[in-house]
Amino acid sequence: MNMKAVLPPDFKPPFWATRDFRLLLIGTVMGLTVIAVMIFDIAPKFTERPGKAAKAADPNAFVPKPAVAGTPLEMKFEGMLDKVKDGTPLDDQDASYQYLVRSLSRMDAAQVAKDAKTVDYQYYSKMPVEMRGQTVKILALFLTSNPIRVDAAPGGVNFIHRTYLMDLRGDEGYVVDLLEAPADLPQRSLVAMDAVFLKLGSYEAKKGQVQAPMFVGKNLHTVKERMAADPVAGLNGWMVGGIGACLMLLLLGITSRMFRKPSGPKGPAVSFESLKS
Repeated sequence: MNMKAVLPPDFKPPFWATRDFRLLLIGTVMGLTVIAVMIFDIAPKFTERPGKAAKAADPNAFVPKPAVAGTPLEMKFEGMLDKVKDGTPLDDQDASYQYLVRSLSRMDAAQVAKDAKTVDYQYYSKMPVEMRGQTVKILALFLTSNPIRVDAAPGGVNFIHRTYLMDLRGDEGYVVDLLEAPADLPQRSLVAMDAVFLKLGSYEAKKGQVQAPMFVGKNLHTVKERMAADPVAGLNGWMVGGIGACLMLLLLGITSRMFRKPSGPKGPAVSFESLKS
């Protein structure tokens, strides 16, 4: 009669043959799968850049009225900007530019903000004449800023700070001459300001001569990133973190169980020879 070998009571199987190893393996695979789905599928839908959700036109945005032949446009800045030409270099500091710098230097920030309106980016290139002299609100991504000397120091302004910005969709740009130097900001910081549209200015870029809407403003300030301000995005971050923490606790629990010393008295060792007798 064949008999299977009986293992001694204190026999310890190899780790890979234990139930704890199987639980650990299953838990690890499940945890990595859930985390991967959260990171690569769900999270990106809630963490898009601000511009991705801003493609839809703002229903409350200012819409300029088309110019009508024979009807004069609303006079702004005493008509000193009427002679401004679009497509001229950014560095032109003609009488209109100096007048605008002088005027803004005499205004306080509250006065400038009072007249500022939200405008869809498209109108700067489609209707530059109608937009000229309009004070607008700009929300964009900061790129860089450099000081430039101003001829004749209008209003006591010896330097302006030419600041380059990128719109929230990442495919258009702004140029704003600020009277006050911006703080030392990292690239793509989200910033906001009130500024007066002057013209479509041209400059040389890597891809050749390009045009961008040019403004003159007093200063800018940083804006909290979307992740910090958007409750949906914040909830998504907490959800990912919570699931990850739960999975870590599960794996730690299984691991601690594997290395837990068995309790209770051990039975006496039984030799294989005694079983045969």
